[in-house]
Amino acid sequence: MRYNRLMTRARDDLARLRDRLRDRGWQALARGEGRLAEAARRVNDTLGRPLAPADELADRRAFARGYRAAGAVAAPAPAAVAPTPAAPEVAPVIVYYFKDKQGRDAARLAEVLEAHAIPHRVVNLEGDEATQAAVRRDAGGRSGPVCFIAGECVGGRAELVTLADRGELRRRVFGA
Repeated sequence: MRYNRLMTRARDDLARLRDRLRDRGWQALARGEGRLAEAARRVNDTLGRPLAPADELADRRAFARGYRAAGAVAAPAPAAVAPTPAAPEVAPVIVYYFKDKQGRDAARLAEVLEAHAIPHRVVNLEGDEATQAAVRRDAGGRSGPVCFIAGECVGGRAELVTLADRGELRRRVFGA
């Protein structure tokens, strides 16, 4: 029992130290001028902003804990109401493409989704290096345009058509 409390305290102290170092690194990046500082800021953004201001780091911790920010008041419990049938959850479907010339191919993926009445978004990633890096990482080497369902890369047009033909596409988006 005492060991667990000591380990928890040590872990919390280490997290606070790490966050202070990350904040100081962010301050140094923010003060920097010139090409090297700009390149360092781009690298930081591409890596998911490991160096960030203290308030952003605190917000990330609060989000990880379930977004119960300090001082937040819990919403009052709703009055007893007859339960209404819940609308089915729809998984988010996003088609990402990297360059303007891939827009035509992205539109073909959108056509497949529209043919199956699946709500979706089409996002151009040109100029957004951080999101491009995340999509490339999660796409597992596939080139654009790619389709993500519930955060999982399902691939390009051929894979999407195959999923639709097997009935797997609607199951992944709408469930059961």
